[in-house]
Amino acid sequence: MTTTDTTGALVAAAPARGGAEPAALGWLSCARGQFLLSWRVFWRNRRSTFIGFLLPVLLNLVVAAPLRTKEIAGVNAAGYTTVGFIGLALVTSFINLLNGVVARRDDLVLKRLRGTEVPATAIFAGQIGAGGAVVLLQVLVLGGVSVGWFGTPLPADPLLFLLVLAGGYLLFAVLAVALSGVTPSAEAAPMVATPVLLVCMFGSGVVAPLASMPEWLQTPAHVLPLAPVVESLRTAWFGRGFGHESWSGAPLAELDLLHGWLHAAPSLLMIAAWVAAAAVLGRRLFRWEPRRG
Repeated sequence: MTTTDTTGALVAAAPARGGAEPAALGWLSCARGQFLLSWRVFWRNRRSTFIGFLLPVLLNLVVAAPLRTKEIAGVNAAGYTTVGFIGLALVTSFINLLNGVVARRDDLVLKRLRGTEVPATAIFAGQIGAGGAVVLLQVLVLGGVSVGWFGTPLPADPLLFLLVLAGGYLLFAVLAVALSGVTPSAEAAPMVATPVLLVCMFGSGVVAPLASMPEWLQTPAHVLPLAPVVESLRTAWFGRGFGHESWSGAPLAELDLLHGWLHAAPSLLMIAAWVAAAAVLGRRLFRWEPRRG
């Protein structure tokens, strides 16, 4: 990401001073400018494209494909794992958002934007919106592979699935903005992001059920930020009460829409609590200017 490109987008996005443009239209124009900029930068950067888009897709092909003939909790194990990697896509989007925010801050782009009429919310709405569009594209690719190749059925409750996906993405987007405040530079961003990726990947039931972990780790694993997201995504996709399944356990009972929402309610509340905690952390830690020293 370069200061020149971002500043150019700022000129296009910022409303003219003293203009008669309505405030709402001005906000949308600013957010759109930031969205288009972030979208272009994402696809032009090979590193961000690999980590933010290809990594979950490739890992899913390697891990899930051999499980096509197996079942877990009454559902296809490859499809079960694929939904886990849809959750992991939220974490890879977190990595790219963290890198992007820190790079903009270090290039003094955020400071310059802050000194214009571009609303602070529009600055982040555009960048977060671009990351969300990438996640939706990943969902289509991973879901298409799961349904078309693994034989997984279509989501049992699309509305619940989209709500959980949006809540999970918001959680990790706000967390990225918050942790940018303790990230000293763009070069140091992987040192902050990699532990989050590894803990979420191996401790949140992405690849294997949490019941396969040692008992003393299962309780803290269930409260990691990605765990309730993955559990609820699976409940929404397969219409079963996931959360305590195991490789050798009996098939889970199917749930109707109402009981699916009731089962997912505690996870939704936990996601909301994580979003609130990340927002409070962001207000305390976020910086508009580069860290010194």
